[in-house]
Amino acid sequence: MLAAVQRTDREFSKTYRAAIQPNPLFQYLCSSVIVFLSLGQVFAQSGASYTAQRRIDTIIVDGNLNEASWFNAVSTSVFTLWNGSPAPAALQTTAKLVWDDQYLFIGFNIQDSDVYATYGGRDPNCWEQDVFEVFVTVPGTTGYIEVECSPKGIIWDGYFTNVFQGLGGSYNLANLQVAAHVNGTLNNSADSDLGFSGEIRLPFSDIYQGVSGGHPTDGTELRLNLNRINWNTPITPGGQGAAGSDTYYAWSPVPGASVSFHRPANFGTVTFTTNSVPAPTWQFTGQTLSDTNLVFSGIGHPGGTYWVLVATNPALAMASWTRTATNTFDPVTGQFRFTNAIAPSSPQRFYRLQAP
Repeated sequence: MLAAVQRTDREFSKTYRAAIQPNPLFQYLCSSVIVFLSLGQVFAQSGASYTAQRRIDTIIVDGNLNEASWFNAVSTSVFTLWNGSPAPAALQTTAKLVWDDQYLFIGFNIQDSDVYATYGGRDPNCWEQDVFEVFVTVPGTTGYIEVECSPKGIIWDGYFTNVFQGLGGSYNLANLQVAAHVNGTLNNSADSDLGFSGEIRLPFSDIYQGVSGGHPTDGTELRLNLNRINWNTPITPGGQGAAGSDTYYAWSPVPGASVSFHRPANFGTVTFTTNSVPAPTWQFTGQTLSDTNLVFSGIGHPGGTYWVLVATNPALAMASWTRTATNTFDPVTGQFRFTNAIAPSSPQRFYRLQAP
């Protein structure tokens, strides 16, 4: 229970987080429970909203949002400060959500000139350093899942009922996957980072926890919030971020007397559609001869992986085409270029692109 209290107090009261002593603990719990009860276990519509479409390709959870599914998925509104005030332009955060029958996938794009994360292992105090988070609940229930991920890809996960009954470090989601990719240098305030991206794959089996249905169908709603905590690198890296540098951002604002992401009544609403994310437009834009080679160029989705397939008959089933090259589209422009040797024994060849 102490671990659960230590986990939640920083978001109910920064003052309590800084100095909880054994004697005031009961007083803190009582006052916090009163605050929570005053909010009520109400999951009515409030806050931000988003429509999640189905993924169209295999998502490898590596922190790189370079799959076709992410490319045309709609971004959320820009996160605000926790109370709804605008976020600084240099620290803006957005996210995208897609799904399949087993998992909810969440991708984060986070701007940050000083990315800080040193903790390792499972379930450290990730919120004391840079972190991105998801809170999710099934409407009509009182419990909710929380997952945190640091720029190092470190996990904190827990399940909460009435906040203080969460299982904390003893609760691990078996099929959870998280990852992050830093565009810069971790834990070095001397340079300027661009930020980082992150992915969370959250099993519906853990979200629903025995609730009838087990996964969304067309029109299903879940209540959730997406959050980000920012810290700067301290003079001596290794523990909590630089004193006073912490700022808290939410997709669906959680206004109140003090910062607390643990307010289910303020979670946003995600509506699931069985419509798939629109596929990106891939095309060959040119081909030239270079000695005995044929050089192709074109455009796809930035950063994505593609395979070049070749066949002598375009009517052949896809399984009969031969994979001749594996490459990635340019991470910024999406352009591609590959060279294929001309085979004199083949009077004609046809080429196509395929993604994972």
